[in-house]
Amino acid sequence: MPSRTVERPVAEVVRGLEELRPLRGTPVPHFCAKVRDLVVVASSSRGGSSMLAELLRSSPHLLHLRGELNPLLRLVGLDHPHSGTGSDVLDAAHWHGLQPESRALFEAELALDAGSPGTGVENLAVDAAWRLVMQWPELGLDPVDLVRTAEAVLDRDLPRFARALIGMAGVNPWYYDLPGRPPGPRPAGPPGDLLLEEPPFVLPRPWRPADEHDLAAKPLVIKTPGNVHRFGFLRAVFPNARLRVLHLTRNPAASINGLIDGWLHHGFHAYRLDEPLHIAGYADVRPADRHWWKFDLPPGWPAYTTADLPRVCAHQWSSSHRAVLAHGADHTVRFEDLISGPPARADAVERIADWLGIPFDGPLKRAATDGIAATVATAAPRPGRWRAREEQIRSALSGDVLAMAERLGYAHDDHWI
Repeated sequence: MPSRTVERPVAEVVRGLEELRPLRGTPVPHFCAKVRDLVVVASSSRGGSSMLAELLRSSPHLLHLRGELNPLLRLVGLDHPHSGTGSDVLDAAHWHGLQPESRALFEAELALDAGSPGTGVENLAVDAAWRLVMQWPELGLDPVDLVRTAEAVLDRDLPRFARALIGMAGVNPWYYDLPGRPPGPRPAGPPGDLLLEEPPFVLPRPWRPADEHDLAAKPLVIKTPGNVHRFGFLRAVFPNARLRVLHLTRNPAASINGLIDGWLHHGFHAYRLDEPLHIAGYADVRPADRHWWKFDLPPGWPAYTTADLPRVCAHQWSSSHRAVLAHGADHTVRFEDLISGPPARADAVERIADWLGIPFDGPLKRAATDGIAATVATAAPRPGRWRAREEQIRSALSGDVLAMAERLGYAHDDHWI
């Protein structure tokens, strides 16, 4: 296996995180070995996993990460190209091959990140400083100064707190999933040449870290789309956990349309490539992004660096679901049911809760019945929004894509909402 190295700014981020660790609390020792139930929300990018995860965060009977797994993988050199797989694929050998200090770093950060939404703001300043250090690795932000800055503007109104902190840190608010339109012009390119977290960046929120009792009693839910290519890796990281796959499907047209929106958005930068992309409808529309691959990096992606954007997105969609089906899913839910109104959404979430073995009551039942605000949306959701690009999208529906659609229960396009 090739040796893994990290860029100098990443090493500086690691040092910054180590400075913050005493303020963040003591991570659960041997965290990964103590996780007993791991639930992987497996979907394509722009398939609705953020919305589903936010719905499930309503339940006090589940554990989550604050955001995605990818930033922690990048901290220890398990991203492309350092992993050596040429894609998002990771297997057990990648975990076992990590140096002890890298494994300890990954496990400690994972332990401190896992938990559930809280109500107080006691640790919010420290958590916000940690997040900013991760989000802006090239700026050399001082973590201790960031804590003091966050404490100075601490506010229970989270969007107001985030705007104040972002302003005082001097970073661009356009790269955050803030309500309303940020001030200033929309950025033409990425936040920097090196990214650990993909924009739109996660906002700080009150959080209660998981303890040992939580790990013994509650499933840990993770939802990074790239994890569809990492099942072997996840089994190795969590050796004592029952690994269950919750397969979230969405029809190809709506998914491809959402991916096109994301590629043309000022965020979602995933991998900076040495050679510029020549993807028609992307590199010519967003020339400042032409070195950036967006969203997950499936096997076979180099064949699409000169393709039309809808074909790239179709490959991302079909590759994700092919990987899930190759592994096997334990429960399947359609994203269409989550956006079809209260009865269908509540029924779908109740079935998920029953499969998870958690109560369908209290805040989870209210969220499923009433709905939640859109999460990391590029446009206001509405049924059939993909039809504005219908000709482009249909041109990308190859035989393989249509075959996958049929396998997932989307054989007839009158069901594509």
